[in-house]
Amino acid sequence: MLKLGLVQMSVLEGQIEENCNRIQKLVQNYAADDIDLLCFPELCISGYDFERAALSNEEDEFFSAMASDCHIPILAGIQVSEGDKRYDVACIWDEEGKKLGEYKKIHLWDTENDFFDRGEELVTVPFKGWNIGLLICADYGFPEVSTPLAQKKDADIIIYPSAWGLGWEDLFTTCSKMRAAENQVYTVALNRASGDVQYCGNTTVSNPDGSTLVRLATTDEAYARVVLEKEKLEEARKGIPWRSMKRYDVYQKL
Repeated sequence: MLKLGLVQMSVLEGQIEENCNRIQKLVQNYAADDIDLLCFPELCISGYDFERAALSNEEDEFFSAMASDCHIPILAGIQVSEGDKRYDVACIWDEEGKKLGEYKKIHLWDTENDFFDRGEELVTVPFKGWNIGLLICADYGFPEVSTPLAQKKDADIIIYPSAWGLGWEDLFTTCSKMRAAENQVYTVALNRASGDVQYCGNTTVSNPDGSTLVRLATTDEAYARVVLEKEKLEEARKGIPWRSMKRYDVYQKL
């Protein structure tokens, strides 16, 4: 089993200190909740106020310290800088604060293109006997990345830290179910709650058969503890053998 704690957090755009204080309290609160990994949504420290976000250069270090201090593995969406480039990133840190892996967002949305550079690589992170695939928000619309992540890089679960706006909850939850079903993996659509900007919430965990395991049907800040079972992966793949029916020899010709 893999036990996840999912924080549908309300993020204040550009309010770095306030968001860090809120995250610290949330980590301290949920660290004892019998979970293997505590998860936060996209750009949960700096948000989309890019003028202030440009001054936020220690987000990686902040979450590393939180994981170490509270002795809990953490997944979060942050921004990182590499030289003169910045990336919208999903990272996992272990309970000692060591970064186990990071994914740089490939499909940037709207004004993200003015601030971030695009990633170019798919990432899975081995974690407690599972392979966790990382994608972010707008990546949900592209099976071109989720399918190879699941079927060539052996992801058992794909987690999408997200910031989907208000009014898009039906598409958000549908994408979660469809990406899970077509790849026969678990998907976690981890969205923001509404704050000073309105987001659609509705964090959704989908089973490998496309059914809904958990849905936080609210735009408010919320939390869910979810237990994933490895046996469900094989059950789904036997039920509808889409993975074994793939015709890559044909797709390459289309």
